[in-house]
Amino acid sequence: MNMDIINITLIVGLLLAVLGVVCGYKSGLVKGITHLIALVATVLTLALIIMLFGSFRAGSVRNFVITLIVMAILGAVYGIVKFLLKSVKNASKLPIIHFLDSVLGIPIGIMWMGIVYVTLLWLGLHSFLGSVSTIIINDVNNNNLLAMLCKVIFQK
Repeated sequence: MNMDIINITLIVGLLLAVLGVVCGYKSGLVKGITHLIALVATVLTLALIIMLFGSFRAGSVRNFVITLIVMAILGAVYGIVKFLLKSVKNASKLPIIHFLDSVLGIPIGIMWMGIVYVTLLWLGLHSFLGSVSTIIINDVNNNNLLAMLCKVIFQK
């Protein structure tokens, strides 16, 4: 490992972890979970839209209709969960519960920044970030911790 080179990718990861602590504390557990559910719903909706267009292009009416039904069910479930979380969000504004909500939001904030960091690593390692990809690849190759992290996460 060459210590003369500043590992920017590792520094970005540490800064994102600190930012995750701050953001998690400010937003709280309930808001973090609400955003996480919205992210999952968005990814599922995107996958369903891709399936919908694929079914349409392939001329499969059955798959097209099934995908539309699943999208409607997903929308209804998301609406119910969002409604339930709204009441929990209101309860989390009480003084003692608000402090607990803030403290328990720290792991959620770190997790969010972890998702951002892993996404940046993946994009960089697959050369989607232009010249930044070269920096990320070099940093991963020169740092045992980053190399092990990438091996565990990406199974490479």
